[in-house]
Amino acid sequence: MSNGLLSVDAALEQLLAGAKPVAEIEEVPTLEATNRVLARSQRSTMDVPPMDNSAMDGYAVRLSDLQGKNSLLVRQKIMAGSVGKALEPGTAARIFTGAPIPPGADAVVSAAT
Repeated sequence: MSNGLLSVDAALEQLLAGAKPVAEIEEVPTLEATNRVLARSQRSTMDVPPMDNSAMDGYAVRLSDLQGKNSLLVRQKIMAGSVGKALEPGTAARIFTGAPIPPGADAVVSAAT
């Protein structure tokens, strides 16, 4: 190749030539593990966050309420850190990033136009 670029095969060969198997496994406190590599997969013992929450600003809705409708009545506003009420049929809830999804909602639609 030109311009000093390596082919994928040549780059892979260089990477594998420098790789070394882990010879020793050591347990250290988490805060002392900077610049180390995990020897085995880690799993959380709890759900984080502990509830379904919105990944974006938008409107929490029931998808079935959107069938054949152009609009829904917005009945509540749920900000991050607050908990909304159960979503009534035929309504939507303004929801902000990180806020818990209200009971009854099964989607969040974007607020962007």
